[in-house]
Amino acid sequence: MTGRRFRFVQWTLRPDTEADAPRTAHRFRCVTLDDRDDECGACSAACADPGEAQGWAFGHWRAHPDHTDFAETVERPWVMWMDGPA
Repeated sequence: MTGRRFRFVQWTLRPDTEADAPRTAHRFRCVTLDDRDDECGACSAACADPGEAQGWAFGHWRAHPDHTDFAETVERPWVMWMDGPA
């Protein structure tokens, strides 16, 4: 029989702030409903700068003055981190 050794460790989940981590991405989507209760669904590109995504929302509103409802999606990288003995 082979002897086995187990090491139990505590893991945590934290935002990934390393230099090689994916960037945080901001997107805005138009959620204004039409006459059939369907969302417009137009969406900005993923932007590292939240102001750029907000700028898209203002541009969409200027093109469609009755589209006044938006939702923001923020995608932030997280990483599992070994934090020491359990």
